[in-house]
Amino acid sequence: MSVRKTMHPTMRAPWWAVWLLPCLPACTGLEHATVEKPLFAGYAVKWTAPPEEEAAEALRELEGVVTPVPNNSLLGMRPTVALHNMVREPERPKGLRNLLKYKIGSPPVYLHDVPLDDVDRALVNRMQNRGHFSAASSYSVRHKGRTARVTWTVAPGPVHRIADVQYGDNTAAGLDSALADPGRGAAIGPGMPYHLGRLTEERERMADRLRERGWYRLRADDLVWQADTAGGRHAVHLHLRVKPATTPEKRMRYTVGRVTVHGDHDALLPPSDTTVVDSVTYVNHLNMYRPRTITRGVFIQPGRTYSQRRSEATRSYLASYGVFRSVSVQYTDDSTRAGTIDADVLLAPQERFSLFSELNAISKSNNFTGPGLKAGFRDRDVFRGAEQLTVDVSTRFETQVAGPAKGTHAYEISAKAGLRIPRMVLLPFLRTARQHAPATTFDLGYGLFRRVGLYGLESANAGMGYLWRGDRRTWHDLRVLEVSYNSLYYRSPEFEQFLVDNPTMRRSFEEQFIIGLGYTYTHSTRRRTDQRHWATYTLGADEGGHLVSAVSQALFGARPAEGHTIFGQRFAQYVRFRPELRTYHAVGRRGAQVVTRLLVHAAYAHGNSVTVPYVKQFFAGGTNSLRGFRARSVGPGSYTGSTATDLLIDQVGDLKLEANLEYRFTFSGIIKGALFADAGNVWLWHDDPQRPGGQWHRDRMWEEIAVDAGLGLRIDPEVIVVRLDLAAPLHRPDLPAGQRWAFGSTAYRWHRNVILNIAIGYPF
Repeated sequence: MSVRKTMHPTMRAPWWAVWLLPCLPACTGLEHATVEKPLFAGYAVKWTAPPEEEAAEALRELEGVVTPVPNNSLLGMRPTVALHNMVREPERPKGLRNLLKYKIGSPPVYLHDVPLDDVDRALVNRMQNRGHFSAASSYSVRHKGRTARVTWTVAPGPVHRIADVQYGDNTAAGLDSALADPGRGAAIGPGMPYHLGRLTEERERMADRLRERGWYRLRADDLVWQADTAGGRHAVHLHLRVKPATTPEKRMRYTVGRVTVHGDHDALLPPSDTTVVDSVTYVNHLNMYRPRTITRGVFIQPGRTYSQRRSEATRSYLASYGVFRSVSVQYTDDSTRAGTIDADVLLAPQERFSLFSELNAISKSNNFTGPGLKAGFRDRDVFRGAEQLTVDVSTRFETQVAGPAKGTHAYEISAKAGLRIPRMVLLPFLRTARQHAPATTFDLGYGLFRRVGLYGLESANAGMGYLWRGDRRTWHDLRVLEVSYNSLYYRSPEFEQFLVDNPTMRRSFEEQFIIGLGYTYTHSTRRRTDQRHWATYTLGADEGGHLVSAVSQALFGARPAEGHTIFGQRFAQYVRFRPELRTYHAVGRRGAQVVTRLLVHAAYAHGNSVTVPYVKQFFAGGTNSLRGFRARSVGPGSYTGSTATDLLIDQVGDLKLEANLEYRFTFSGIIKGALFADAGNVWLWHDDPQRPGGQWHRDRMWEEIAVDAGLGLRIDPEVIVVRLDLAAPLHRPDLPAGQRWAFGSTAYRWHRNVILNIAIGYPF
């Protein structure tokens, strides 16, 4: 949602300068700083000579040692410090004053707050942990007025390398012998630099490996590395051993005895029924679920060696049902058999029935604004199989508050019903990840949209699909059936004339069935939460009408000139491809990120259709797209709408190209910022005389790319993100050639076309 901001043509920069001048001293955050008590304005860590390996990674680690960090600044301003200084000390650690002073604002960091000598010693320690045992560090302070900067200079010295690695003792028995088998995936090896962090990672890997093989009580702290550098030549000999003080209980290998599942656990109620399902005891408390619904997600089996992986998979799988308040697996010793532990799987259900409602106000970048209301009902156990049924009704009223169609109204009424079943109905053989339950979904919906005085659109849809995960980083979404019906139930004379003048748009709005299927594959390269760089790519495809067309031709022969129909209505036939790539790159030491998105979407109509249905075409512009342009207003190509009706119709196309670049950083606490740029457009495959310039041509495509740039402010308390993005178009393909760039054009002023986007969540 966005609001267009138009600046008065008589406003000039000197007025801004005169108005802001008195605020500059306070905004610098130097109100309480003095020459004797300077503000800590920044620091740097430099090498006398870079280390032999991983210099950039080591430098990031050293920069992260410095604490407290300087206050964030932008163009010499420190608004969060200024806010902290302006707000009085709150009387209690809650409320608006505390929020402004400590959550949004940030206390000033002075030079005397930084333990310079301690940081110096910590830098040496970090380099020693990386194998630079002779490292040294020193620092210098540079004062400038009421601020000061510190530079630490580190001499790394030579690095020690691993000569060999030994695990456990294969001549012993039990735990010591099991430790002697390191398996695959070791984090260290001969020739690698000594690195304490990797040694810790390897020790934790071996502890996990041993727990997976039955050593239930073993922890990483029960293992210890012994390092020997006596051989000289900067070589280290390593040996991972079991600590001598490790207790007999931790050295014991455990087997699972009894497995009991409490599917609707309530600590205040006694069990009402007990059933044995495949050697697992199922205990009913509230009689909510069928036992097999729950036990199929229990991978812990009696008589097998304890496995940490099976325990975690059980917790994750059952939690993914989405109907439990908590899921836990508890183990207790069997008092009659040494080395045996009994497992209890405890599932606390959420309330079965719930009502929800949502009242919101929306403001879009096409200048439509208005209230909305949504109310619904949820049943979390429809058929005693942890199925979730959701039914909701929503309505929204909008009015255009600015622009050429000011005063235009629109409203929407819709009803939806969805059923989610936590298993693969009809496809039980499909392989899914053990950690996540697959789901079968059914959807049914009906809606009315009315642009008052212009047109009314009626739609109905139904569908069935499957959602599952191939592994922790791969998602699949298969829509085996999608049926929708769209109809213009009202047309004003002006809109009817618009359709007459634009036959291509008329065909895309025609009454028609859409019957098809689709599939979306999503994969992330992120393996760890602390990974600095990763990517997510999505490959989506859907089609409509091909199966119905094949059946129609088999039953009724060749396609007639007016096309095949269902119940007297023509059905659409098309294919769509929707690949998308997102990348995330960490920058610096304070959580900043550079995020990019690239998408190329294409749709093609054939067979029973001349054009792709309007609801299946692509658009550009809006809060999550090109933020410097009104929603769905860009394109197609260099086309420029000339009538009021044109401006009220969303501009769509068959081909979409879009790229986004965003630099995200933190101001203070929950206040985050962004600098961004967007580029893209939509095009038509075929020439449309009523939309000149809309057809895609490879040789002129790059001249028709819309470009914008802007800055954003985000309030991110980790519950919901409120986003404000201020953007302006830099390149407008709808202007005449030679006048499209904002800079250097006498016909266009970018600062008179600024758009403020207000939205919930990040754009991508």
